[in-house]
Amino acid sequence: MKKIAVINDLSGFGKCSLTAAIPVLSVQGVQACPLPTAVLSNQTGYPDYCSVDFTENLPSFISQWKKLEPHFDGILTGFVSDIRQIKIIEDFCRDFKKDDTILMVDPVMADNGKVYPVYSPELCEEVKRLALMADIITPNLTEFCVLTDTDYDEIMLNAYKDSMNTVIFEKAKPLFENGIKTVIVTSVPVTEGYVTNCIVTPDGVENVSSRIFEGSFSGTGDLFASVVCGAVVKGESVYDAVCRAARFLEASLSATVCECTRPEDGICFEPFLKLL
Repeated sequence: MKKIAVINDLSGFGKCSLTAAIPVLSVQGVQACPLPTAVLSNQTGYPDYCSVDFTENLPSFISQWKKLEPHFDGILTGFVSDIRQIKIIEDFCRDFKKDDTILMVDPVMADNGKVYPVYSPELCEEVKRLALMADIITPNLTEFCVLTDTDYDEIMLNAYKDSMNTVIFEKAKPLFENGIKTVIVTSVPVTEGYVTNCIVTPDGVENVSSRIFEGSFSGTGDLFASVVCGAVVKGESVYDAVCRAARFLEASLSATVCECTRPEDGICFEPFLKLL
């Protein structure tokens, strides 16, 4: 069975991070091996939350894993709760990433034109450095702007225009120079009434779109990255993997909106795991 090391937080409520990744990877026939960066009572989108940082525990966890001598077909990283964790994750990737291991970094740090309050400028710079180690990265449009030092308001001048693909392709070029093979930019406004995922490679841009649903729901990015990572590790092309993720999320979000679920509670994805 394929194995993916998932480095992310564990939130009791909010259906994100590890509680999103583990079922999605499992239903795809992939073993999820969680390495928790923090344990939260609920995700940070709620008015308040309790969090236990796991930075001090990570080295001992990783030391035990080394004794097991596992082979990971993929490594998927997400939310980082402490700047010190970046160095630990980088070392983890150097130790466990083999020639056939796919490293996917979801550079969780911003959305809707703004960096999350829990992410300092210094932490954002460290996330940018971690992203450069990846084979595939899955930033949303705001995170893509942070990674490429692009002004969000400037890039939004191209919203719903053909020029958006061209701008994203040009901005992504320096990322490829650093070794990244594929940049998947999510939540891109290319087509009216749809949200677009731009799959960017040195050869150009491919778009995979799905319907827009009102609201910004917890865990959307985690679900997307997990579907893509699991599918790619199983041998699917990135394009097919993104199509799979888009259809899964479209069905899940439709049901979530119909149930009037609060955005912070996350997506009602469980009934649609059968699509994967």
